[in-house]
Amino acid sequence: MSEYTHVTADTVDMTPQLNTLLGDGVTGAVLFSSDGMMLTHTDGIPRDTAEKLSAAFSGLASLHTSVFLEFSGSRPEQMRMKYNIIDFTEMTVAVLSAGRNTGLAVAVEGDRSPRVQAAIGKSLKLIKGLGSYLEARERQLATGQ
Repeated sequence: MSEYTHVTADTVDMTPQLNTLLGDGVTGAVLFSSDGMMLTHTDGIPRDTAEKLSAAFSGLASLHTSVFLEFSGSRPEQMRMKYNIIDFTEMTVAVLSAGRNTGLAVAVEGDRSPRVQAAIGKSLKLIKGLGSYLEARERQLATGQ
């Protein structure tokens, strides 16, 4: 029996909630599972693009955590990524921990502008407000595999 008694991002479409992030420089967002699966994305991002981005951002979050663990000597259970900033000349991407087994990547026009800080703040409010609904269940291998 599942430990969840409510819907989670892997069982319900969270697109309307992610779409609230659009505007004020935010051009798109993707909610992904820690194993690289796309859970949902904002309007305007093609599904195949969102799936590629989900795999990439999941790998990036895992890489950053692994590197930090090596530098810090901490144990994995002591570490939980809050967010990473990827700053380009004309765009910034924030990759945030969204919930258990999920992450949220948000693209913002500009480089480290006040809009980026505002987008991160708005994203963190969304994550806090939706809480456990942004989680994803652990995937189980089918029996016989």
